[in-house]
Amino acid sequence: MKATYRFKVRTYECGPDGLATLPTICNFLQEAASMNAESLGFSKTNFASAGENVSWVLTRLVVRMDRYPKWEDEVSVATFPRGGRKIVAWRDFELFDSFGARLGAASSEWMLIDLATRRIVAIPEAVFAAADPADVPVLGEMPFTKFKFPAAPDAQPLAFRAQKSHIDLNGHVNNVHYIEWMLEPCADAHPSAMEVVFRSETLAGDDVLVACAADAPRTYHRVYSPAGQDHVVAWTSGAGGGC
Repeated sequence: MKATYRFKVRTYECGPDGLATLPTICNFLQEAASMNAESLGFSKTNFASAGENVSWVLTRLVVRMDRYPKWEDEVSVATFPRGGRKIVAWRDFELFDSFGARLGAASSEWMLIDLATRRIVAIPEAVFAAADPADVPVLGEMPFTKFKFPAAPDAQPLAFRAQKSHIDLNGHVNNVHYIEWMLEPCADAHPSAMEVVFRSETLAGDDVLVACAADAPRTYHRVYSPAGQDHVVAWTSGAGGGC
């Protein structure tokens, strides 16, 4: 069930150094996941055609980059569903340059929500059945870890307001915008590793705060509401990950 999708790095997807940013990489992953789910028959569109008002939401993502592509490079993203359990499904990714050299790898966890009630629903068995036992997990069987944001941030949090342009097909802020926000205090957008947990949704007009805290070798990130509710907690490490 593995499939490969090709993307070209555009000028507007790069930082001032000409390299694709981590949010750009995450957009490639999201698009590859959506196209593969569509081809396998369990995308949001497929569910809607069957009369089901449900959609996928990303709940966890681990990305490890060996090298970032540059402007005009072609990036191939190979992706496959990797099974799951009850209310979570896993999907893996590998990224390659045009010569077949690996750029990085990622693993993700997804849930299905009812778009009317915003509640989690059970995942159809067909999703788990699409996993091929021959596909080897790219970051190990269970790449997700437990972590928490340190008690004291390094500086005053940054403030953002969710705009209509941040809203995706599910009616809430798209996951990549959280990654853009959390990296804003950092030196650049090219950490070598990231793990992010998405905990609650943000709607257009909502205010959010962004904080970071360094605890070598990691930098921890938090996107949260003014009332203190976490939307995202994450860590980054390697070049470009420090605040």
